[in-house]
Amino acid sequence: MSEDKNIHRSTSRVLDILELVAEHPSEYNLTDISKLMEAPKSSLYPIMYTLTARHFLALDNNGHYKVDFSLYQVGNSYLRQLNFLDEVEKILTNMTNVCMETSHFGILKGGDVLYLKKIDSPEPIRMTSRVGMRIPAYGTAIGKALLMDTEFLELKKLYPNGLKALTENTITDFTDLSNQLSEARLLGYTCEMEESTQYICCFAVPIQKKGKVVAAISVAIPIFRYTEERAKLVRTLLFDSKNKIETILNNVDMDMEHLI
Repeated sequence: MSEDKNIHRSTSRVLDILELVAEHPSEYNLTDISKLMEAPKSSLYPIMYTLTARHFLALDNNGHYKVDFSLYQVGNSYLRQLNFLDEVEKILTNMTNVCMETSHFGILKGGDVLYLKKIDSPEPIRMTSRVGMRIPAYGTAIGKALLMDTEFLELKKLYPNGLKALTENTITDFTDLSNQLSEARLLGYTCEMEESTQYICCFAVPIQKKGKVVAAISVAIPIFRYTEERAKLVRTLLFDSKNKIETILNNVDMDMEHLI
């Protein structure tokens, strides 16, 4: 690929330094950076001095560089401009493009999952759902992910009329549900097999902010397309997407209720 002649070389070098230090905080000193970038220390020193003086970088006690508050302020300004759900949609779209299955983002509303984003599978046979739909959380993988930190007595308060079956496979016993949530906490994900919709299985992970579950994402797979290999791929994609969404969420001041 030919080099873009409009790229300013010196500016590009500054950005390369910032990216390097951001990815490897407190790992490299000036000599290390000089070697990694194949640039003389004499040309890098003024850049490093300026970035440090302007508080984009800082030196730790070992003389290694780390990011400083000015860089955080610039990044946080970008995050404040984000439309959170638009970013979630991009992440879900990427998941669906890779696994070719329907993905969802939802929050807990009362005892229900409220679907806020959905990306349809390109396959002709797929899960039927829609944004704005509500369904009892205990019967779905995404709902169980939202309930993952909910204790036994809280579950009974959330569903005072009991757990009504959505299909013949729905868990309708509070003890069974609580045990399943305990296992999910150890695994880090939830699953369901035809508990909310016939012929559909689903995997989900919770989205956390400051250690609290505030949302969840899921991928739904028709039973006839289910394989252990596909399930493993979906779980990997979910964990990767969870990390991306939480990185955004933990850097913005936002209440999930504001998304409704």
